Amino acid sequence: MDYFLKEFSDKKSRKGRVEDFFNNELSRSLSLTNNLFDLEIGCGHGHWLNAYSDLNRDITCVGIDLISKRIQKSNNKKSSFRCNNLYFYKAEANEFLSFKPLSVKIRNIFILFPDPWPKKRHHKRRLIQNNFLDLLKLHVSDKSLLYFRTDHLEYFKWAEEKFQNSANWTLIGDKWPFEHETFFQNLLPNYKSLVAKFI
Repeated sequence: MDYFLKEFSDKKSRKGRVEDFFNNELSRSLSLTNNLFDLEIGCGHGHWLNAYSDLNRDITCVGIDLISKRIQKSNNKKSSFRCNNLYFYKAEANEFLSFKPLSVKIRNIFILFPDPWPKKRHHKRRLIQNNFLDLLKLHVSDKSLLYFRTDHLEYFKWAEEKFQNSANWTLIGDKWPFEHETFFQNLLPNYKSLVAKFI
């Protein structure tokens, strides 16, 4: 069994873990960035966020992923970049957001090559859902942007439709703030992107 699941097997302990992360590890950095941070959901091996945070040292950056090995590799890369504004953390996206202090807001959200769950019976596991977008609205700032990129055309159309039908998000194009090839982007050279703005 994964040590994480063994040690944090109940929701209450995982909630306390996220609260400790914000209160202890992030508090100093957030105080310098007006309680705002940029979040990458599914940070993979940390290629993209390490490079992004290196160029944006005035903003706190957090990358989350469910796989321990990815967080470890991300932190290994972080040590070579020496970014004091960057943090990697093992967490499930919906829980991380639900347990995050409401006083701390997300400036930008990045989602690169999430699992498309291509089989119809698994579509409910996709990250981009109406309830996920509704949850996000509680945790973003007035001018927050969400950047989404996938190599799976059907998932792209799914996500595009979710944003088009959302009362809180509007699509504004596909231009990214920073391009840097990731491990997954290298494997999946054909992809589509969209950018949505919180309204």
